[in-house]
Amino acid sequence: MSRAEFQLQTALESTPLEVTVTGEVDASNVVEFNRSVRDLPGERPMILHLSKVKYLDSAGFSTLDRLLADHEVVIVLAPNSFMYRVAELMCMPIHHDAKAARRALRGGNS
Repeated sequence: MSRAEFQLQTALESTPLEVTVTGEVDASNVVEFNRSVRDLPGERPMILHLSKVKYLDSAGFSTLDRLLADHEVVIVLAPNSFMYRVAELMCMPIHHDAKAARRALRGGNS
């Protein structure tokens, strides 16, 4: 089995921090993914864009669930993403875009 790879791209001028995840997250790299997200500087929760992720297995979803529970992230996920329906079924709080995520962070409607 080859190791999956992911990349984190940050928007440095953004407050809170916006991070776009690309690539794949699975059991082979989920510990590194979790550590990489948690080690990013900035206030929490940060906005985590997941629409460009190509693959996410159950270990990845479990890690996202923990990051959400620990108030580390809010998730942005486009409705056309392959992950969208699974995230809905898992009752994950997801936002269609960064504007909606920011509104939710301010206490407004998502």
